[in-house]
Amino acid sequence: MSFNSCAVLVVEDEVVTRSVSVRLLKQLGVGTVIEAADGAEALARCNRVDFDAIFCDVDMVPMGGLAFLEALDGRAPVIMLTKHDRSDVVLSALRSGATGYLVKPLTPLGLREKLEKALTAKG
Repeated sequence: MSFNSCAVLVVEDEVVTRSVSVRLLKQLGVGTVIEAADGAEALARCNRVDFDAIFCDVDMVPMGGLAFLEALDGRAPVIMLTKHDRSDVVLSALRSGATGYLVKPLTPLGLREKLEKALTAKG
């Protein structure tokens, strides 16, 4: 699957993790990768750009990933990024409408698989 026509948003408050995510997505051939440092900034970006997929951290301040997911209201498929592999965190994200989740640290294969799933879900 080619990702060169895709627009992807990375929402992550940790600068290093955000930079790595952006670099990996660009290596996968994603055409447009935009960054946001928290849920509020991400919502502002979503009001200006229609994203094909969003990778979003769970734990952020002032607006965390789950609050962002609810405010986004299904406008794009969202893959939650978390350092937690606890089932309650994962289930909460999925119940809130996430397309999937990835446990950090991220890998190229994991990003590719989740991006393909998100694009398929978008239709």
